[in-house]
Order: sequence, then structure tokens, then C-alpha cells
Amino acid sequence: MTMTKKRALISVYYKDGIDGPAKKLSDNGWEILSTGGTARFLKEKNIPVLEVSDITKFPEILDGRVKTLHPLVFGPILAKKTPDHLAQLDEFSIPKIDLVMVNFYPFEDALQQKEKGLDFMVENIDIGGPSMVRAASKNFKYTVVVVEQEDYNRITDQLIEKGDIDLEERKALAAKAFSYTSFYDSLIGNYLHEGKPENPNYITAAGRKTQDLRYGENPHQRGALYIRDKNSPLNRFEKLHGKELSFNNILDLSMVFDVLNLFQTHTDHFSIIVKHQNPCGAATAISQQTAFSKAFSGDPKSAFGGIVGFNHPLTKETAEEMKKIFFEVIIAPDFTPEALEILQKKKDLRIVRIPLGYIENSDIKTVPGGFVYQDRDNALKEYKEFELKTSRILTPQEIKDVELGWKLVKFVKSNGILIVKDGILIGVGAGQMSRVDSVEIALRKSQLPLEGAVLVSDAYFPFADSIEAAAKHGITVFVEPGGSIRDDEVIQKAKECGVSLLFTGMRHFRH
Repeated sequence: MTMTKKRALISVYYKDGIDGPAKKLSDNGWEILSTGGTARFLKEKNIPVLEVSDITKFPEILDGRVKTLHPLVFGPILAKKTPDHLAQLDEFSIPKIDLVMVNFYPFEDALQQKEKGLDFMVENIDIGGPSMVRAASKNFKYTVVVVEQEDYNRITDQLIEKGDIDLEERKALAAKAFSYTSFYDSLIGNYLHEGKPENPNYITAAGRKTQDLRYGENPHQRGALYIRDKNSPLNRFEKLHGKELSFNNILDLSMVFDVLNLFQTHTDHFSIIVKHQNPCGAATAISQQTAFSKAFSGDPKSAFGGIVGFNHPLTKETAEEMKKIFFEVIIAPDFTPEALEILQKKKDLRIVRIPLGYIENSDIKTVPGGFVYQDRDNALKEYKEFELKTSRILTPQEIKDVELGWKLVKFVKSNGILIVKDGILIGVGAGQMSRVDSVEIALRKSQLPLEGAVLVSDAYFPFADSIEAAAKHGITVFVEPGGSIRDDEVIQKAKECGVSLLFTGMRHFRH
């Protein structure tokens, strides 16, 4: 006999929105095949369901670990609509499965509770679901596969109204399904590898698209935001006002977030202004308004059109101070109602509330045909671990400036130099091929007097010329990792200039 009745296999963990499409299919003559919780759910909705165990004549076993792993399920999924394959299905009196609607056990949600331990996490790893999805995806010419709620009704309607969907649509659904299983498996692989010191042989840089962007860095480039971890601040932020965030906004916002994390527990207020992935203003102060005013005073020209961040909820007084200046984005853990009322008068200003505290531990950069991977640069030595190489002792204020500059310098593009005075970032030199060029740019850009300031370098001084150039402007403290073959020459020059020279023993390149 030749089976002509259409059959859909529906087995989903997330049942939102599945009953509508299932009822449409059933009402239009489709037979619904299902398992466990999905079967019970559909029956409660008065939708006729045939359970998989009725087909296989084999019950679910091993606490539900094995439900669908059976030739009488996978055969109809993988069968082509060729005479030979259909004859084999006829031989066992089983209809072709034309549609597979499946999503998986909630491993992604379980990651929010991983403190429950390994056994809990393992039980949230789906086996049958990904296997069915992969089988249907391989056989996309003959089996439609749907894994996302956004496709349920659209695909169901096409199958009912047209009787089929075209090959390109089938192929697109299969591509989405394979990507979905890859994303799911990547979460499991990363979890099981978590905390191990060695680099894994295989890494999947996976993510779920949360939004399309108008374009990438430039208008001729496509762009979208993908999130791997539901706890990501970019999955939890709230845009309270203004235009949509752009690709470049998101990069800058992410950097501001990383900086603010270093100051989230500080009782003092901290403000930072970022432009093109480099800090151009930063300051600490007892009041937020003062912190912002000082940060802005460090480089008012570069601050124009920048992104501003705060480590404490934004107040009315600070908003009043900011309203006369053009910024692209303002970021804070919260905003007072009065501050929002003031800032929302600027139509295009993006106002972003973002929770602090999330720490990213991996760093991936693409290269042609692949990517390089490293641990994220989250390490930060404390001042007490630095080594003073000259006899000049630092004042208490200089120590505070060293601590501020040391936290900020790893966010400056190499060769990175910054100058801090009285809790204010007053000069930045970034991205130059020569370190002394970065020093000279930082000195030249300073809007405030340099006497008594602290200069921090992200990597060692290869020559003594940087010390000599900056000391002439009254810089009194130099901070660098050390490690050059000319360290002795640099130390000697610092002694001759009567300045303090600190070796941190840690480099912070940022390419």
C-alpha cells in the first residue's frame, strides 16, 4: 500500500505557540505524532495525537532518555520520496513524516542554575531532539524542519494552503536548524570545558541573533548583534530613549561597560567618555556632576559625539550638566526620573540602562577563514605589587592617579599612553606605531597643566626618549611594565630627571 496521509512529528520543550499550528494541521487532515509532555499538552487542547510509542510498540525507557531513537521514527524522517524508499516504508506500514517541529531540552536555561552541579546539567542535554532535527535537516528536500516559534504559523499556513513549500525555503529552514543544533552543542561543549587550563581543539563561536543593525562599521557592510549568553549585559540592557544602537555604538558601549565594571563597587563617582574604542575623558570625584565635568574637561573636543558612562545611577544635577553637550549614548546602571525627563528632550540621544557585574572570560577576533582565541584581559595587578625603580616617593594623590591610570590604560589602543592628574584623564596617545609618538600626542592633547601628572604606558618603554620628552613637561610619575633590554637605560634616565618610575610587571596590549 502507498501511504498518502501527511504526518507531522511535533516534540517541543518550549510549548508556547505550538497548539495553534498543531490544530491547523489536524483540522486539515494531518496526523500529529508526538511524545511525552508535548503529547499530553496537545491532548489537553483537544488535538488528536498519536504517540511515538504507539508506532514503535516500544515504551519510553531510561527515565525518558530514549523516546524517539528508533528506525520507525528516523526511517520516515530520512526517507526520500522515491519509489524505492516509499516501498520500504510501505513494507513496514509506516507513513512518511513530512514535517518535524522540534526544540530542545533547556540547556541554555540550565546554565543559569549550573551551581546545581554536573548531574543536573547533564540531564538537561537533549539527544533525541537534535538527532531528529539533524535527520530532517539532511533530508530537507523531502522533510520540512522547523525549530523556531517565529516559523510555526508561516510554514504551517504554506503547507496547508499550497500543499508544499519551495526548495529554497526548505533549504533555509535546514540551514537554520543545523545552526540551531550547532549553537546548542556549543553551549554544552563550552560548559564542559569551563575552567580547564588548555585551549580546546575545537571552538564554536556561536550566538543567537537578537537584532539586525542598520549596517556594520560602514554603510556598505551588513551588521547584526548575536548573543551567546542570556546573562550578557547586551541581552539585558534597556534602551530607554533615542534611536536604535548602531554597530559602532555597540562596540563602544561594550567597552564602556567593561570599564564601568572596574568601578562598580567604588563609593566615589566615576565617569568615562569613549570615542572610537578609546577613552578620551575619565575622572573620579565625590559628586557625580563633578566627576562628569572633570572627565569632559580632559578633552572637550574629542568628547563631542562620544559615549558617556557612569558607575552609579544618573542624577538630575548631572543630566543638567550634560544637556548642552552632544553625545551619542549615555550609559548608567539606572537613571532618576528627573534625569530621564531632562535627557529625553534630546530626540536622538540613546539612553541605556545596563546592569553591571558581568565578566566575559573569552576573546575572539576573526582572521581570514577562522579566528584567534585568547583569555580576555581581565587581570589587573594592584599598586602594592608594583616595583619602584627610583628613589622618589609618590604622594598619596599620585598613588590614586596611578591606580586610575592603570585601570584605564588597558582600554587604550596600543601603543597606548595616558596621562592622569588629580583624578582626571588629561591626555591620551593611542594606536601609534612608535611609543614615543603616542607619548608626544598625549602630551600635546592635554588641556590641563601637566606638572605633577602621572604617565602610564600599556607596554615597556623601548628607549629612554619617552621619559625624557615627558619629564620636560613636568610629569613626575611614570608607570610601565618593564622588560625591555634597555630597562637600565630607562631607569637611569628617570633617576636623572628626578621622577618616580614604577614597573608593573604586566603588559596590556589592545589591538
